[in-house]
Amino acid sequence: MDSGITSLFIIIFIVVAINFYLLIFRRMKGIRARKLTRPAVSEDKQAIWRDKEVQRRIEGEQAAAYERVKLRNETLALYDEVRRRAAEREKEE
Repeated sequence: MDSGITSLFIIIFIVVAINFYLLIFRRMKGIRARKLTRPAVSEDKQAIWRDKEVQRRIEGEQAAAYERVKLRNETLALYDEVRRRAAEREKEE
């Protein structure tokens, strides 16, 4: 009974050790592969990418601001319509 439990623990330990080894080996292999295959990007391209990203953000903010103004104007127009109808009802009464 004791030798069976001991052998079970040894097998579990070996499996866990192999899993950790493979996990670390794959991670190191992946890091090396990424470092070797990824070429450095020139500063000119990086500047162009940054400018494009800034432009996209500005356009997104402008579109969102335009949408907010449009919705606010529609809301104010509805409020004015409600006030006008309420004033007409009060005149009729």
